[in-house]
Amino acid sequence: MYHNKNLSDIIRMKKGLFVLGFLLALMAVIVVGDVEQGQMMARADESIEAVDSKVSRSDAPTDRDEGIAQVAENASKDNVIQSITFKKDVEIKDALRFLAAKYHKNIVPSPKVSGLLTISSLYDVTFEEALEAILGYGFEYEQQGNFIKIYTAEEYKEIKEDTGRMVHKVFTLYYITAAEAKKLIAPILSDNGEVESTSAAETGVPTGESITADTGAGDSTATNDTIVVYDYPENIAKIEEIITSVDVRPKQVLIEATILSATLTEDMQFGIDWQTLNETFTQLSDIQRRSSDYYKFNATSVVTNTGGLTIGFPYDNVAAFIKAVETVTDVTVLANPKILAINKQLGQVYIGKKLGYKSQITQTDTSTTSEVQFLDTGTKLSFRPYIGNDGYIRMDIHPKDSSGTLKANDIPDEESAELVTNIIVKDGQTIVIGGLFRDKITTTKTQIPVLGDLPIVGAAFRGTTDKSERQEVMVLLTPHIIKEPGQLNGQARAADVSRKRYGAHKSLQWTNRTRLAEDNYARAVKYYNEGNKKAALDKLNWALGTRPTYLEALRLKERIIRETNPDTTGTMERIMLGIIEQEESSNWQRR
Repeated sequence: MYHNKNLSDIIRMKKGLFVLGFLLALMAVIVVGDVEQGQMMARADESIEAVDSKVSRSDAPTDRDEGIAQVAENASKDNVIQSITFKKDVEIKDALRFLAAKYHKNIVPSPKVSGLLTISSLYDVTFEEALEAILGYGFEYEQQGNFIKIYTAEEYKEIKEDTGRMVHKVFTLYYITAAEAKKLIAPILSDNGEVESTSAAETGVPTGESITADTGAGDSTATNDTIVVYDYPENIAKIEEIITSVDVRPKQVLIEATILSATLTEDMQFGIDWQTLNETFTQLSDIQRRSSDYYKFNATSVVTNTGGLTIGFPYDNVAAFIKAVETVTDVTVLANPKILAINKQLGQVYIGKKLGYKSQITQTDTSTTSEVQFLDTGTKLSFRPYIGNDGYIRMDIHPKDSSGTLKANDIPDEESAELVTNIIVKDGQTIVIGGLFRDKITTTKTQIPVLGDLPIVGAAFRGTTDKSERQEVMVLLTPHIIKEPGQLNGQARAADVSRKRYGAHKSLQWTNRTRLAEDNYARAVKYYNEGNKKAALDKLNWALGTRPTYLEALRLKERIIRETNPDTTGTMERIMLGIIEQEESSNWQRR
């Protein structure tokens, strides 16, 4: 019994030792595994550090590179190298490799690039300037994406002259002609480059013989002029840039021309006395009757007439100018055209009569042929505008007035007065050209009834009277710069708005119109007390338009006009003021 008990204790002890040994072995395995994993991670870290170190060393200049040159950088200047000093007998490839490593550029020289540097130092240069200096003569470089490729001069020439690189591109022109485009791109084309274009039309728009027709451009089967360029890609890119910047919509000028004929009396043999109007224009220069642009007086001066050419800048209200001249003499409006001309293009107006005459007679055995030509008489105006970038327009102007007669042998005689001038006028300002005279002879026949018709003795009872009438032809030109097509209807829309506002006022009840007039009058008084007479006049005009019999508004308006125009105002000025006042009231009240 005792023996069995000892045996059981021994067995339990062995089992305990076995379990303890197993646990110790398991713990040893775990510890060994952790150590090996740590060693692996350490080796991995060392590998990563080695790779990073290798990459870092490849990016930075090596010891050999440092022996090639010394660089001093100026941090205050962007992309500017303060100085580079190269060692003696440095190869071009080594210098390029140093430059690429130092400034992180992808420089790829061709195998034929070789030789020694011809420079030793560079100061205050950019990377591109340093590269060009290193290459010197005999080498070329080209930027291709992120790479800078270096070639010898021979290689570069072969690459550039390789016709396999040539491409073609079609350019559609909208505002310039194909002939103009070809002239502009001719200096950019390479020796192998070619350009073809649509043909120009032989004639432009048909006109009368009195009007000069410029040669048109564009083929009858083409909606737009087109050019086809065949050249290297870099030249195509330059040509496209030029055409894009040049082929743009040109500005236009709306010319309002008024041609007048004024009858001269005995005391006007040298023409209308413009000095009188000059005083009026000068005194009216600062007055603006309404806020609308229709009644702005931007006068400068008018040249005093001494019997010759007269050129002046009156103001923007042409109608008032004509009516003012009518108070002095009879005025006839010969023409009032409005011409929209493209910048730098010729515009012409002709009003007159063609006198036909036989210029050549050809006789044969069987027939006689006569060639008929025509002499243009009347008034002709030619102009060419040049738009500036400061709101001014330079204009070439050529007005001509002529008259002609035919003699018995069909030889014409012509009397003409013409001038050619070049002026600068502000946008919207009116210029007056005078001093063109014509003599009109009127023949009047008189006779005593019955007796004047008798044969032989009837001549004693008939008479003929010739009356000579001297006239002065004046030309008024008002140019307007049109940047957008919508500006052409701007004045019409402004007038419509004014009329609608007036119509709205007329549809109001009497009490509402009174209240509206009083509100405008109150604003006018406020502006007047503040010294803003222009705004006060504007409000008074609207108040009187709503209630014409508003006595306080009438008195204030008279006071402002009297303060604006001193008592020294001449007769002509009072006439002008009355005309403008009457026209102003009727214009904005027009339905």
